[in-house]
Amino acid sequence: MAGQLQLVGRPDRAIISTSTALVPHRPGALVVYDVNGYYRALGVHVRATRRELGDAYRATGGQDPYVTYAFRQLLNPRTRAAYDAAPPGEPFPDRYVYDEILRRAALRAAHENQISGTEKTAADIFESHGVTPPKSTSEFLASAEPGGFDESGTRDRQPSTRPPAPWLYSYLRLATTCDDVDRLAQWQEGISRTLTQHGNCPQFAVGFHAVSDQPYLVVTELGPPVFFLHESAMVTGELIAAAANAAIP
Repeated sequence: MAGQLQLVGRPDRAIISTSTALVPHRPGALVVYDVNGYYRALGVHVRATRRELGDAYRATGGQDPYVTYAFRQLLNPRTRAAYDAAPPGEPFPDRYVYDEILRRAALRAAHENQISGTEKTAADIFESHGVTPPKSTSEFLASAEPGGFDESGTRDRQPSTRPPAPWLYSYLRLATTCDDVDRLAQWQEGISRTLTQHGNCPQFAVGFHAVSDQPYLVVTELGPPVFFLHESAMVTGELIAAAANAAIP
């Protein structure tokens, strides 16, 4: 390969496996996939403390409904533990997921009603497939555990003196000095999820490159495949799919 290759971090932390056969998902698991993007929405590491969550939330201004929702979800210890243990490839059930499920079922019911002249509802669509209809958003929220951020308290309102938590993995740099680990974490998560969805569970590593204008490179000469993201490329679903498919036999 042209260009200088550099490993950033410890060698034993450069490789991730998408196999979950020997590593059950559980609270405190090493890999948190952030399947609904809660941590990304707040711009924090998956190991952020409550204080760091509060600092990050206040820094956003609190105007985005989803950021506010993600913040409150993560403040509930039991909800956060369940979320952190969620496996890749499927969303964590929350208000927004329920809304989307109900919306799609309602659209299906409306379509069938238009064609057949019936008066089906979203609940009828679920029952026709032998599935218990999910709760409405209001019912779901009413049944949720109370939890949250005590604005009158002082412990979590103190400015955090800790630096941002480091990324858990090492990575490779090919002819670049890019060190945007937040973007790389999104890249790694997307590649892992896509490979898992295809039933392909190899070990792999990630990194940045600047040897060409290609948005990604998949290098297999090093052993486990390395998915290099171009130093200026933004992580998108299309880019993730293209890179993952290039490595699937």
